[in-house]
Amino acid sequence: MDLTAKISGLPGAAPLDGVPEAWHWSPNPRFNFFAALTEDGKHLFQVNVMDACDQDLVRAMLRFAREHSREATAPGRFMVPITGFSHPGYGFDTLASVPPGVHGYLAREHPDLHSVAYAVFPGYRTEFSGSESEDEARTRVRKMLRPTALGREPVPFLKMRYDNTRTKSRSTGPERGLATLPVLLQELELLQHAPGSFVEWENRHGDIWQARWDDGLRLQGPSVPDRPADSDGLLAFAEKTVAGSPSPA
Repeated sequence: MDLTAKISGLPGAAPLDGVPEAWHWSPNPRFNFFAALTEDGKHLFQVNVMDACDQDLVRAMLRFAREHSREATAPGRFMVPITGFSHPGYGFDTLASVPPGVHGYLAREHPDLHSVAYAVFPGYRTEFSGSESEDEARTRVRKMLRPTALGREPVPFLKMRYDNTRTKSRSTGPERGLATLPVLLQELELLQHAPGSFVEWENRHGDIWQARWDDGLRLQGPSVPDRPADSDGLLAFAEKTVAGSPSPA
């Protein structure tokens, strides 16, 4: 397939100023789509933006992705975070690349292009474990990270399971599942005076902690022997383990 001819032939597609072999098209006022060839010309990097669109940021993303083409298109990985990306006015420190099937870009309208397109979007290193399964990557991209919103806030990578005997709320199944930081903090607060209840969470490094109510709050994990905990300290500690950049000591 001649990718240049295919992309440039899309309705409304025009060359993107400042980035060779890159194009922009807008199917409606709310959406802007961008695509650029990879370094070897065999694949595409695609950026989709909804509402507010900063084309300078998009250009920087496409250039960075192309410079890291080999890493961004590495086979067998479902979400590739590439650190070192930044742009003035934004807090992003990472560019993420996800393969066809994980993202849904072009899948319905142009399945042939979808099959060679890697979605790229800016993010934060706390959002990625680097070892996401295909299902985890798909859920993160399609339901949690909002990759089309350039002004979004971080959504740190987090998996958890819990069981609360007082509220009768519990996670589904025996495995830890993807969750958000507000949910973790809420469930930790609800541990108060709930005998036999626990909350277990895992951060992007694979470190696992568990808090429980056993005649008081208790906490244990890789850096913490089983010990009593107070509510405020527990919440602050949990947030640090998830939203903090380094693996906690």
